[in-house]
Amino acid sequence: MLAKLTAKYEECVRDFYEYLPSDVRDIFVNDAIYHKKRYLEMLQRSYGRRVLELGSDKPFITHFLRQVHSGSAFETISIDIPYSPYPITRIDIESAVFPFEDGTFSDVIFTEVIEHLFRDPAWTVFELNRVMAPGGRLFLTTPNACGYDSLINLLNQTNPNARSQFYAAMESGHPHLWTAGELQVILEAHGFAIDKLDTVDYVDIPLPLTLKLFLQTHASAPALHGQALRVEATKVSAGSQPVYPTLLFPEGKPVQLRGALREWAAAALGVKA
Repeated sequence: MLAKLTAKYEECVRDFYEYLPSDVRDIFVNDAIYHKKRYLEMLQRSYGRRVLELGSDKPFITHFLRQVHSGSAFETISIDIPYSPYPITRIDIESAVFPFEDGTFSDVIFTEVIEHLFRDPAWTVFELNRVMAPGGRLFLTTPNACGYDSLINLLNQTNPNARSQFYAAMESGHPHLWTAGELQVILEAHGFAIDKLDTVDYVDIPLPLTLKLFLQTHASAPALHGQALRVEATKVSAGSQPVYPTLLFPEGKPVQLRGALREWAAAALGVKA
């Protein structure tokens, strides 16, 4: 199956999404084609007995993970995964206790999600650590705040954060783009050892030779300017509560429902602030 998917990826995408209503089908097809390199990498990885796919909103990868890795049991958590052919555990991963016992999962897939979190990513990392077995493996990817594509945007007078626009749902954008150092800090604070932290280019964006040479000559870590950060980590310890490193949380706490945010929420709900 994986060989066919690799050789005829776009055909497989279109065949899979035939079940969708015609007015939304192209959106899902184009999204799966855009994420081709990342999806194929996820499918080519090895997984243990029970796997948590955290934060997915793509039925295509949810389906093929299960088909290619039939020896693993998968669970998917998402707050929004429409038209899924599989049951989805729908919770807010920034505030809810994950509905699984401690040490449940051998692997957690956490790709292209953490950049959408805007209130309490420390809670999310704490909870995913809790539900992982000792020695469990985490695979995480996220757009790189220091990627060369961000520099190209900067030079072209466009926003370095390509999804910084204002969406009806705040989490549809990328409220926080992460650096390699920030990911290392939050993961190590929550009981993970970093096995591998590198960058990867999942999308074909030309890197001008002059910019490549500049990065090689002047960057403090020339190898960490790819488009996406990619982390493989192992759970080595567990904590009793979330940790709020000052690098990310200067006040030592997550975003609070206060100030203008509280006034807006109260008005939207028609209650007194």
